[in-house]
Amino acid sequence: MRNRAINVITIGIIALIAVISGLFAAFSSHEYWNLIWVALIIIWAGIFFHTISSGHEQILANLLEKLSVPATSQVLAFNAGRVEDLKLIGQRLEAPGKVTGVARWQQSLPVIKQQIASERLADRVKLDDGGMMNLPFANQLFDYVLVDSALHNITPAIQRGRALQEAARVLKADGTLVIVDTKYMDEYKKVLANVGIDDVQVIKTGFNGWWGGPWITTKILIAKRS
Repeated sequence: MRNRAINVITIGIIALIAVISGLFAAFSSHEYWNLIWVALIIIWAGIFFHTISSGHEQILANLLEKLSVPATSQVLAFNAGRVEDLKLIGQRLEAPGKVTGVARWQQSLPVIKQQIASERLADRVKLDDGGMMNLPFANQLFDYVLVDSALHNITPAIQRGRALQEAARVLKADGTLVIVDTKYMDEYKKVLANVGIDDVQVIKTGFNGWWGGPWITTKILIAKRS
């Protein structure tokens, strides 16, 4: 979660420096056509930060509507430490339904637990401090497993495969596995097929999933055992 925050701040600083530098260069040289590049940077940054905030939230909300997740479901979420996503899922559940968020929470874990408790979601949102490779859960425990932007940064490919195998292990026989990501969809399909999950569809997310532009887009893979 901390690394994600640092990355967002870094991208914001780089974009700001690029805009300021572009403005300075355009006005000092009187070559005002350079303002076109400044405008493009601003548009790119606007789209990027829309996607990482309200765009992503809308994608998740639409996904939950599409899946029609029952209120008593057991949900496992790998979502790069986005607490707001866990809250959004938890608000749709009722006991004994629960969403378990797995991430490297580390020192922030007590603070986040307090935030969840203050919103009266402690009975529906559980936090597990760990990774995806060796999950401390029994086989076929969860109705839904959501892997949201948490796979593509895992390298090499064999490790991504290991993480998916663990996700499949804890998924109920009639459960649904969902992967939200920007790449490796064909790779994910092959790994899932090898563990018997071969009823797969991939859907696009449109503008809300543009990471600065349509050249990098978020896709959603929904998979079940046939």
